[in-house]
Amino acid sequence: MLSETNKKILSLAVPAAFSNLFNMIQVIVDMIMLGRVSPVAIAAAGISMQFLGLLYAFMASFSVGNSAVVSRFVGAKELDEASKTTFTSSVIAFLISIPFTIFGVFFSKYVFIFMGSSEEVVKAGETYLSIISLTFPVIFIEFALYSSLNASGDTKTPLKIVVVANVINTVLAYTLIFGKFGFPALGIKGAAIATAISYYISFVLYLYVFLTKKSIVSFYPQFIKDYAKRVLEIGIPAGVERVITYFSFLLFVKMIAEYGTYTLAGYQVGLRIEGLAFMPGFGFTIAAMTLVGQSIGAKNYEEAQKLGWQTAKIASVFMGFMGVLMFLFPQYFAMIFTNDEKVIQEAILYLKVVGLTQVPLAIGFVLSGALRGAGSTKLTLLINTASLWFFRIIPAYVLSKMFGNVLYIYYAMFVETFLKAGILYYMFKKGYWKRQVKWKT
Repeated sequence: MLSETNKKILSLAVPAAFSNLFNMIQVIVDMIMLGRVSPVAIAAAGISMQFLGLLYAFMASFSVGNSAVVSRFVGAKELDEASKTTFTSSVIAFLISIPFTIFGVFFSKYVFIFMGSSEEVVKAGETYLSIISLTFPVIFIEFALYSSLNASGDTKTPLKIVVVANVINTVLAYTLIFGKFGFPALGIKGAAIATAISYYISFVLYLYVFLTKKSIVSFYPQFIKDYAKRVLEIGIPAGVERVITYFSFLLFVKMIAEYGTYTLAGYQVGLRIEGLAFMPGFGFTIAAMTLVGQSIGAKNYEEAQKLGWQTAKIASVFMGFMGVLMFLFPQYFAMIFTNDEKVIQEAILYLKVVGLTQVPLAIGFVLSGALRGAGSTKLTLLINTASLWFFRIIPAYVLSKMFGNVLYIYYAMFVETFLKAGILYYMFKKGYWKRQVKWKT
């Protein structure tokens, strides 16, 4: 039988993991449909998704801080203050979205020009991204609301909303891309319109939850400067970390791309498969942030540490199991995505290495989340950025130049994953994060 602690962790982690899964499914479904339109449509949408990935990195500048502050207020049973924080973070989110919206609507073509795209891809991409950009304000605000629900301990409502949004997006995308049910065939423009409508419907559903007080955290229409300061003080280091990580991984991919198309394709296939293991990791990271933050709000620091450890242990079991499957049966996973033998062999190489790193990766995910939930985002910024560069990027570059074999890039990644997990383990065990608890609820 599961203990109450394990039930509490799983009740948060499982819905959060499935929410992430359905977000991935929405992207995959759109890409499959656009694949029936043209390679240009796929390329344009793919580059747009990369740009959106950068936006999500910036969103951490308020969402992580909001999660930490809201969870602390919930733990202290100060629900009005949690609601005020939610409103304050939503205002911050809207303000941050404005320059991105203006850029996306009027200057989106420069994203594709910067990526070296053909004239056809630039034109299609501009059409797609300029429409999606009209949703940036609601995406940003929704991210604040999403983080508040998670921080309050409600990960089921976001799951329900994303399922509804996915169904709507799939039906609309099919209708508008291919011109079904009397509508004209709009191709990539239809995909953008469908996605935009689903985003707005998702936002309306979130507003309904908060305005009708269906959650323990609602909207309290009062902007509190002190709460804004707390949110940004915690959130900005997390945002900086995500942006640095985003660009660092572009460099990492560039190193791999130098070994040719088949190696790069194999890496991309392997990465998509590894994403299956990331889903439970993502869910347990949300659980750790929430439970640690709530425990700190309740002034129960020992419970915070205990829940952080236990969440890491359970995540290690789930991701470790996925790692075993990736190590033992990599070819079967790779064959789902491609029938090219060279690409499959390159994917197998990557999967066998990362299969052995899933347990330390789980520890790194969860303990980073636990530290962020404690508000210790400057520490995670330092650890994760230093580890990424000094233990992965630089060694990978040096080893690649010395031996001329992509396997040594993967070896650097392997070692860095273990080292970072060890550092996070040490820091969390020593309780350095407790020093970050500066303000009282």
